Amino acid sequence: MSNDSISVSWSRVSVFYSFLEELFLSRIMASPNSGEDTRDNLVDIVKQLYPDALTCTYIVPPVQFSRVPYNTDTVPGTDQEVLVLPSSEQLQQQQGNIQADFAQQHVLHNLQQLGDSGKEVMFVVSELNFKDYLNKPFYAKHTGKLPKPANLPKELRHHGKQGDFDILVIHRQYGILVGEIKSVGKTKASRADTEVVKVIAKAVKQLDKCEVHTRHMVSDIAPGLTVRKTLFLPYVSQAQLQRILDDDKNSKLQQAVCQSLGAANTTQVVQLCCCSDQLSQPASYWHVTPAVLSQLSTWWKHRMACTVDTRLTDQLYLDIVARFVGQATTVSVPCFNNVRVEVRTAGQAVAELGRRLALLVLTLQQLGLMNRDPPRVCITGAPGTGKTVVLVLQGERWLREGHDVHVLSTGYDTLAISTSITQQLEMSISAGPTPSLTPGSVSYHQHNFWDREEDVEKAVTDLVACMKNGHLYVLLDEAFFDSSAGFGPAHIRLVSQLAQRVPHLYLWCASVYNDDIPPALQTQVFTVPLRSAPAVLREIQQGVQGYDVVHDYSDSGVPAPGDGLSVIRLSHHGNAHTGRWPVDCAQCGQDIAAVLRRLGVGSIVANSPSRLSYSDVFVLTRSGDLHDDVTGEAGRVTSPASGVVQGLKAAGVPVSVLGDQDYLHNRARWERAVQDVAVAATDTVTVAMYHWVRGLERRVVAVLQDRAQVDDDDGITDEVTDHDDRLEAVSRCTTQLIMVRTPPVTTTTTPPSHTTTTATTTTTHATT
Repeated sequence: MSNDSISVSWSRVSVFYSFLEELFLSRIMASPNSGEDTRDNLVDIVKQLYPDALTCTYIVPPVQFSRVPYNTDTVPGTDQEVLVLPSSEQLQQQQGNIQADFAQQHVLHNLQQLGDSGKEVMFVVSELNFKDYLNKPFYAKHTGKLPKPANLPKELRHHGKQGDFDILVIHRQYGILVGEIKSVGKTKASRADTEVVKVIAKAVKQLDKCEVHTRHMVSDIAPGLTVRKTLFLPYVSQAQLQRILDDDKNSKLQQAVCQSLGAANTTQVVQLCCCSDQLSQPASYWHVTPAVLSQLSTWWKHRMACTVDTRLTDQLYLDIVARFVGQATTVSVPCFNNVRVEVRTAGQAVAELGRRLALLVLTLQQLGLMNRDPPRVCITGAPGTGKTVVLVLQGERWLREGHDVHVLSTGYDTLAISTSITQQLEMSISAGPTPSLTPGSVSYHQHNFWDREEDVEKAVTDLVACMKNGHLYVLLDEAFFDSSAGFGPAHIRLVSQLAQRVPHLYLWCASVYNDDIPPALQTQVFTVPLRSAPAVLREIQQGVQGYDVVHDYSDSGVPAPGDGLSVIRLSHHGNAHTGRWPVDCAQCGQDIAAVLRRLGVGSIVANSPSRLSYSDVFVLTRSGDLHDDVTGEAGRVTSPASGVVQGLKAAGVPVSVLGDQDYLHNRARWERAVQDVAVAATDTVTVAMYHWVRGLERRVVAVLQDRAQVDDDDGITDEVTDHDDRLEAVSRCTTQLIMVRTPPVTTTTTPPSHTTTTATTTTTHATT
């Protein structure tokens, strides 16, 4: 499917869901119990979308979506179109957009932390175009006579009717703040003072236009409301700004800035602007230190907290919020090919970012590998670098060339990913256009190298029997070639024997680990992360760094589709919590369920085509004690489910459990359950020992800290288990990560404050 086709299809989906949304809302608007007028109903809808609107900070949209400059290409040997990361030369041509998106993300992240730490009650709206304000046709009869940019008074029309807000802050106490974000100073080419002067002069005019339009937009309900202005200059220091403004050559700029910001002199201007001194470092913009928060808070007090607007009541605040981010206004984010998708809530942001991260995206290196088409390859690289994607595309290529493809599972921890690959190949042939040749067929081969050494020879014999004219095409994911550990020698023997007995062997395999790869295989190392949002990737990287058998990630220079929401950190601590570890705790299950509810997981009414299903969620643990209810012959429960499972069920979350009980006692049922999870056959949250879902990915993943008894017996440390959790479990997450941890045991009665997140703070987004 071409990207133009994808664009049109997604546009149609958006229209369809908008129709469903408006049908649902029309029933609310017509309901006699929904309020006295349209204004009340719009506020009621805002309260549903943002239940904590009067107590916390909301960023809308919740994620900064970047304009990624993808190219398109066709996978060799197939009709499959994919997105390809641009070359360094092409990236250079897009630097303006990339820098602007980065600056927006940088500022928004700092404002989120400022709001959370200071318990500010406000909405921070970004990149809202004037034309999207109260523009929904469904609401036209209710909003037609309200103040809009199109009906700006005649005496103000010289400001123009078109424009947008870089930042619009609606604060419960202080009124409205409009801000312009400028990325000037990010690169050496633009560090000259003359460039800063030019950018600031333009920004001041934009600020004045935004102020005029803001006052007009709320003039019917809040005439005279306090509207302040500011400049966000994340790569210009206060000293540089002061020097520029005090330069006699810039007297006109000095006068314009002072007048616009309401400052008496340039020193006040600098205090009212948010410069690099008040923000986190660009290289680690997500790390907002206490020192940075202190500087940011000082700027905030200068700019906002000087006076409280006493006209603002709860009702008026919500009325204004409903105007700017309610259903009558289009709140959308850009997508490729100029399609825009509405994203208002955290759950919609997670769903949409997860959708973008799941797109078929290749690096130039990966496309080059498929163009060369070597017969035998081992692709190695850290989680999420596109290894499995390339295997599937190569398998599709073989099928379309008329070859039979054999997907090999060598252990029960590879059953899930092998099933997933098999299904994807079958679907690609059935969904694609008829090739000139009769396509090959897909065969699945299941063996167990774990505890049956003879299965190596059995697998070789099985595959050799499938040769056609001396040709054999095999895919093997999650291979393990460590000659000194586990069943690594078995995989080495498998490759060696196949290479000896098959005249024309085509074997592509993938492995996270880079040790002892057989010489019969050409090694390809993938290092560019493609499948996890940066906020998640930073957690995975802590499990990759320092591990010499896993290649670290590299920076392609291409921005991710979005940084993602901050990691949600929950603590297994407090009176309601039971058991030593989260897996044993029903309260931890209920805390996770509370987060899922806030994300709208499983919501029946879709306010957007971007929504989350229960099947988008994993709850993963190291524990071998995880299990569902165990029933006897009479159907009575003889052993209740693990605490976390009980808690999820009690909260109304449908779950499927992949633990050791069925694996040990009912292997056939266990295999069916794994295969169902691999293809997301049922809309349930999967609670699993993480080895059983190796290679699979979900948009939302909760990772439960755990130490099994065998770990203690083997002398395995907390550091080792944390490393494994990140490499094996956190890496299953693409978009929203939830970490559930047990506070360290101390001699005091109260654990340290940074580990005491309780059920009441389960939805707080902490910095990663």
